[in-house]
Amino acid sequence: MKKKLAMLLAVSMFAVAAPALAADGHSAKNHDDQCAKECEMLLKDCGQEVDSIQDKIKKLQVMINEQGATTYTKDELKLLNRKLQEANETLRVLNRH
Repeated sequence: MKKKLAMLLAVSMFAVAAPALAADGHSAKNHDDQCAKECEMLLKDCGQEVDSIQDKIKKLQVMINEQGATTYTKDELKLLNRKLQEANETLRVLNRH
């Protein structure tokens, strides 16, 4: 009798758990499909959003000269100047070759 009761309990627990596990798997698959679609869209637009070095230099110059101290702190301006110097150095190296 105890053996049958244990068997019945095990089967009923499996019957209750199986649909819940199946639903979780289905939800994860939908989530993965959605993530894959979003990644594809981001990668597709990535090539169009990349700035050339010249564009990057112009943007940094505008950020520093036109917006300057009214928008940024001293530390942020130092960082922008450093980025501008790096971009100019990269452009100089690329023009050398």
